[in-house]
Amino acid sequence: MTVMGEGSAGGRDLRLDFFRGIALFSIFIDHVPDLWLGTYTIQFTGFYDAADVFILISGYTAGMVYGRILEDRGALMATIRVYHRVWQLYVAHVFLFMVFMALIGQMSGQWNNPLYVEELRAADFLREPGIAVAMALALLFHPAYMDILPLYITLLAVLPLFMVLARWHWPLALALSFGLWLAVQFNDAINLVSYPGPHKWFFNPFAWQVLFLFAAFLGWSQIKRRNGWLRARPLLLAAIAMAVFGFTIRLNWTFNLFTDPMPFLKETFFLPALSKTDMSVIRLLNVLATALVVAALIPRTARFLSSRAAWPVMVCGRHSLHIFCLGILLSVLGQWML
Repeated sequence: MTVMGEGSAGGRDLRLDFFRGIALFSIFIDHVPDLWLGTYTIQFTGFYDAADVFILISGYTAGMVYGRILEDRGALMATIRVYHRVWQLYVAHVFLFMVFMALIGQMSGQWNNPLYVEELRAADFLREPGIAVAMALALLFHPAYMDILPLYITLLAVLPLFMVLARWHWPLALALSFGLWLAVQFNDAINLVSYPGPHKWFFNPFAWQVLFLFAAFLGWSQIKRRNGWLRARPLLLAAIAMAVFGFTIRLNWTFNLFTDPMPFLKETFFLPALSKTDMSVIRLLNVLATALVVAALIPRTARFLSSRAAWPVMVCGRHSLHIFCLGILLSVLGQWML
């Protein structure tokens, strides 16, 4: 398994590499504006998008990798390994931020287009670079496309605490995670401040932690062979119903089958209930249900996962940190060119 490049002993679940690669391609395409392919990325399949899938898979693999270390070598070694990875991700974030800003500075100076800088939420860096850099180092300044990595660093940093608590009393650990997420649903002011104020984090970590930590719990349970309840027939049938419902509605939106004659269904009911910032209930249920259905339909030994056609996607998923950073920079160049 890999956690943004983290290695693990033992075999690999190629499904994780494959779908993480798909998520990375989707993130890149979705970030390039007015690209028709963006209509048919992961967001085409339900009430979620590539970011949800990326965080879900990252949490699951983190639970498997560091859960195994926790079981074999103890909490201290697992914590050391987690924070070693957090440091690597932080260094990558700082490097990516500086290259990102250098590109924007060069392009804005060459084309003298302030709207381009505003679209990329980089104007504050050009106005007061010293403060902006300090805020970026504190993970509080998020230019366009630079939201996901700070979120992932934050979520991974709290993983050792969650796993130690779950090892002692897993119902309590999950209850605290879901309780915090539920509090956000009733009060969206529960969020971290982002620079420049009074902006908040686009991906609210107090809400998104439930997807990451629950997935980590499932990954950890997998290595302990305690995931049998996921194969229960009633649960699978409910997951299929939820996945089909999400796909059907999204299909209708994509091709305007009912949104034109009955726009109120989308504007007054669905869109307000699909908050990405606060990981809404229907969004969380839909991505978890779809993941369960996909895991049931595609076995670990599926032949297409080892095919030449799947090889480029697998490589991208296996080296996800490098591909993610490259995709962000290519997104900036793509927007500039378009």
